[in-house]
Amino acid sequence: MRIAIGQLWQETNTFNRNPTTRADFENWGIAVGDEIVAQYSETGELGGFISACRNWDAGVEFAGLVRCACWPWGRVDVPTHEWIRAAFAEQLEAMGPVDGVLLALHGAMAADDEHDLTGALLAQVRAAVGPEIPVIGTLDLHANVTQLMLDSADLLVGYHACPHLDAFETGQRAVAGLRCMLEQEVRPTTVSRKLPMIVAAESHNTFTGPPAPLYRQLEALEKEEDILTAGIYMAMPWFDCPHLGWSVVLSTTGRRDAQQIVDDLAEQCWALRKPMADIERFPPSEVVARAKAHAGHPIVIGDGADATNSGAPGDSTHLLREFLAQQPIPHGALTFLVDPEAVATATQAGIGGPFHAFVGGSFAPEYSEPLEFRGTVENLLDVNFVLDGHIGKKLPIHMGRGAVVRSGDVTVLFTEKNGPGSSPLLYEAAGLDPRTCGIVVAKSPAGFRADYDPFVAGTYLADCPGCAMPDWPRLNFHNVHRPLWPLNAVERMGDAGWC
Repeated sequence: MRIAIGQLWQETNTFNRNPTTRADFENWGIAVGDEIVAQYSETGELGGFISACRNWDAGVEFAGLVRCACWPWGRVDVPTHEWIRAAFAEQLEAMGPVDGVLLALHGAMAADDEHDLTGALLAQVRAAVGPEIPVIGTLDLHANVTQLMLDSADLLVGYHACPHLDAFETGQRAVAGLRCMLEQEVRPTTVSRKLPMIVAAESHNTFTGPPAPLYRQLEALEKEEDILTAGIYMAMPWFDCPHLGWSVVLSTTGRRDAQQIVDDLAEQCWALRKPMADIERFPPSEVVARAKAHAGHPIVIGDGADATNSGAPGDSTHLLREFLAQQPIPHGALTFLVDPEAVATATQAGIGGPFHAFVGGSFAPEYSEPLEFRGTVENLLDVNFVLDGHIGKKLPIHMGRGAVVRSGDVTVLFTEKNGPGSSPLLYEAAGLDPRTCGIVVAKSPAGFRADYDPFVAGTYLADCPGCAMPDWPRLNFHNVHRPLWPLNAVERMGDAGWC
């Protein structure tokens, strides 16, 4: 048995005006051919593919394609898109005959010249291997599922967990579907339903949030013998691309009631749109005051508008400004900013030296202004660690050089590049302890709860400006199909003729 494997993973925030370039992918690690198995056999969906295939009694040989992944950011620029297509084309031509293809994808990835990079890659692979070879793709549950994806893949297998703790297991589920297709010589029938709705990510929790019962239904469905995969895709809402909206997808070996199952799930999703919009957030001054007044520590503040996991730049100064203004802060406040110039300034000052610079607000000045910041440089380092938890399983993280600067009760970790704002491992990599501070900022709308809830005394959500904020009118969607709730008034799913 010979199976081709590859990965194209990036979540695009189209409201982040900064382009994703080849250098971004190179920073996070590109692997070609045999390098994929050698370097990523235990990482995320690729690790799930490889471990499950190695347990296959038939024995599997891997044909590596390309592993091309980087952290969420803006649209991929045209030269980088062309390079990605060429890299996959070269490996597809060289790989020889295969029995199946497994691709680790995101599903909400766009370029300057292509709204649907995931669908485009699946179509490229399908054209290369022909109609008979099974092609299976894994997706984040924030994928914007398109008809091109559905037409090009035999199976789309999505996460069932938000926070995303099941990437590895999703890869294993994809292999189970491939085995069924090859060993039983079946081709699945897929039915789907698009919903004209988006909802802020703070309410997407599949463990304790409103959609949790729906995901338990998906898990139960996949235990049935004639269902290969069941998915609800809540869509990356900061993705101004055609056909944006939730999707329900079910692939079976011939289940007669498949469409009814999908329609029932879609109706349940539709009924959640207003309850999921009821989220309590507080403006910067109030959220910091509430965190200070809360009994116990640490208190985590989720800054979803500047969530690096949602493709925001990570350089908002709104909370930092309030920390400085509302000192003293018992046990101190801890935050981070993506600001390469601040890192350079701190490096020039050296450990123990004085720091004085305007920080933040450079990547997205329309949402946040630079802030004058004085302090003392306490540490200089390379911000490298291995992520386990939300989004990652044994995922190497490279955020460039970093600098820790303290000003009174406020400590800031500056990094050159963006990375997982949801994880306390980021601070720990810099020698900081989010478990003992008074207030810690997680630049994440919801995923941070997986790693912070076990030790924090309380949680508050900030209501700040930013390119991952849920202030839909301010974000100016131009490319989505309408009507789309809540951008437009939509009372029934059927009122949106484009779905």
